[in-house]
Amino acid sequence: MMLDADQRRTFAALADVLIPASGPMPSATAAGVPDALLDQALGYRPDLAELFAEAVARCTGKDPEAALDTLAAQQPEQFQALTLLTAGAYFLSPRTKAALAYDPPPRSALDDVDSYIDMLSTVVDRGFAIR
Repeated sequence: MMLDADQRRTFAALADVLIPASGPMPSATAAGVPDALLDQALGYRPDLAELFAEAVARCTGKDPEAALDTLAAQQPEQFQALTLLTAGAYFLSPRTKAALAYDPPPRSALDDVDSYIDMLSTVVDRGFAIR
C-alpha cells in the first residue's frame, strides 16, 4: 500500500497528536513515523492496511484531535489499526530507541535443555488432553 503525499500529511498530523514530543522522546514525525517506518510497519501488518487507509481518509481535512476522537468513538477498528501501526512504526525508529536508552541484559550463552526435556517428558507421558 502506497500513500500519496496528502495522505502522509494527514497521517503525520494524526501521529503527532497520538505521539507528541515529550522530554527526550521525539514526536512521531520527528521519529520518522510518517515515512519509511510506516511502510515498514505496514509490511509487517498488511492485514491492517485497508482499515488504516480508511482511517486516514475519514480524518482528511479535519482537525486531527477531533478527528481521532470521532474515529475512536465511531470506528474503533479503524482507530485501533491507526494507533497500532503508529506505535509500531514509532518503536522501529532509531531516534526513539536512542531516546529510550534501553540496554537489554545479555542473553545467557548456556541453555538448560536438560530441564526442558525433563519438563516435556511429563507432558508426553500424560498425553494430549483438552480440558
